[in-house]
Amino acid sequence: MKKSAIISGMPPFPDTRQHPEPRDDRPWWRYGWVWFLIGIPATSVIAGAVMLWIAVTQSDSLVADDYYRQGRAINQRLEKDQTAVMHGIRLTSRIEARPSGDHRIEVRFESRDTVQPPAFIRLRLSHPTLDRMDILATLTRSSGLSYTSDVPGIMPGRWYVQMEDDLSNWRVKATWFMD
Repeated sequence: MKKSAIISGMPPFPDTRQHPEPRDDRPWWRYGWVWFLIGIPATSVIAGAVMLWIAVTQSDSLVADDYYRQGRAINQRLEKDQTAVMHGIRLTSRIEARPSGDHRIEVRFESRDTVQPPAFIRLRLSHPTLDRMDILATLTRSSGLSYTSDVPGIMPGRWYVQMEDDLSNWRVKATWFMD
């Protein structure tokens, strides 16, 4: 007679020949991890294509096409700034928002020398990052040494300001913060 020995509390070893492990016959595309691993490089390729499209279709407004010519003109512009300092030219500005959305800009001309007040003052408002928002205006003499103009399209934020006389002999620069 054949007896099997059972050690206390332990079941006998399973017979794998009688119970084969279940087979997973799903195709590869039915596994989530496969798509996760494919998705990582696919996302990078799509993001790269979008960035390339943005770089090709959008212009970079911070880079000037004629940077060499502008660089050579820096010395001429510095001379205008030095001329304004040498003659003690000072421009005091006042900005008033209008209900129409325009801004009334008033500039008062002062100098310590006998510099003739200009017939008009050219005003250039430059946006720090977007050149399409730059504004050119002419301030005309209103009374005494005051020059005024109504300027549309000034958005809130910081603006770089350049004011020069009608003959381009001097220039005064400033930074304005609009509300």
